[in-house]
Amino acid sequence: MWARIASSISLLTLGAGFFAISHALELRTRSERLPPNITVGAEDVIRIRASTDESKSTFVEWIGQTLIYKPGQTPSVAFNVVGMNVARAKKLEDGSYDILAKEIQLYLDPKTNAILHTWTNPFTSENVNVIHVQNSPVYQTIPTTTAYTARSLPNNYYTFAFNIPLAYPNPLNPTNDPNSPFRPYQGSYQALYSAIESFAFTFPSSELANRKLEGLPSSQIYWTRTSPLLPWMNSPDTNATLLFIADGNKVSRGWKGLSPILRGVIEDTLPGYKEAPLNRTRPGGGVTSWSFFTQPDVFAAWKNGMEFPVPET
Repeated sequence: MWARIASSISLLTLGAGFFAISHALELRTRSERLPPNITVGAEDVIRIRASTDESKSTFVEWIGQTLIYKPGQTPSVAFNVVGMNVARAKKLEDGSYDILAKEIQLYLDPKTNAILHTWTNPFTSENVNVIHVQNSPVYQTIPTTTAYTARSLPNNYYTFAFNIPLAYPNPLNPTNDPNSPFRPYQGSYQALYSAIESFAFTFPSSELANRKLEGLPSSQIYWTRTSPLLPWMNSPDTNATLLFIADGNKVSRGWKGLSPILRGVIEDTLPGYKEAPLNRTRPGGGVTSWSFFTQPDVFAAWKNGMEFPVPET
């Protein structure tokens, strides 16, 4: 009997011990819970997006799909995408930051993920020559007043999102010149090119809190964009929309850490994309898919059926 009593006491003691440990862990977890919301300012946006070290080029890679649709119709997959951005952040005298970047985005066959060189327009049935994204430079300014509200997620992560409404003079034919070589590609004249981009960034709270980290290595990025059909699709009067949906992350080991398909393009065609720009060379936001199309050598190469991307001149 005494053995049974002793055994029962031991079990009770053990149970009480487990309860005490569990209670202590619960209290500790409660004490370590993240604030539900924090404010992310300009410097931390740079750490999340790139790095505050001006000597470093930060690489981001993403994958996703592009959908195409007309109002009242079911969207379909136009192609898959894989892309990269290499960026350098420079702090300006007023405390704001310039992000100096270059970017590649490849349009891929949705079944094989091979690089597309021609694409069949679903509205005209025309096979058109594909112009992939090779925008250099691309600029963005992060003002000192930047303040995003990031909300907490499970597993000690935070996330915040923001939208960039785009509206600028139509790069194809800003004056609506009837003799412009780009007149056939502009469609019904609109003074402004309009689109919208949306971004979300997710990152570990521990990395944000570690002020020794000039850039957060584990940042994850989510991107969507809606826009008119691209000019190389040669369907300017089609009332259709492109919807880009992709997600990605920072890449370690520089350009050599990119996926083989992007690494191959950089090695063979665009070696200048191994590093971000060192300095801003022009005002504004830099090169876009639309302004790239209007470059005389690019337009001529497209008309002549050359394969893109093309070497930088």
